[in-house]
Amino acid sequence: MCDIIKTWPAVLAVAHTRIIFSHGCGNFYFALGRGKPKRPVDRLWWTHRGKIIGSFQIDCMVRNDGSLTRLFAMDGSGSRWQPKFGSMVAICRPPVSWLRERVFHEGFRGWRYFDLPAHRQTLDAIIRL
Repeated sequence: MCDIIKTWPAVLAVAHTRIIFSHGCGNFYFALGRGKPKRPVDRLWWTHRGKIIGSFQIDCMVRNDGSLTRLFAMDGSGSRWQPKFGSMVAICRPPVSWLRERVFHEGFRGWRYFDLPAHRQTLDAIIRL
């Protein structure tokens, strides 16, 4: 098994992101785009504003064929964000595993395979550019 990393939108404040991910009801859905990982994936890490924040255990990956249930916000209203038709979606179950140490990673589009122990040894992980 391997891990992947994805960028969380920078428009959301870190405090708001913590509230969202600490909400323990239901699953979390992360759209990965049209590309499906070729290797089995165990965890999904995310980077936010240049820092790796944490990870989720991936429960399953599905292609959105239109049968995914409509997603809702924490207050019960319909979410503005819905995965696009045809995109791969990682469905993750709580709880989130917060990364307590300071490890940097630049933002990017899409997702990448990721190895946290190997990334910790890089200069990019130590120095925020």
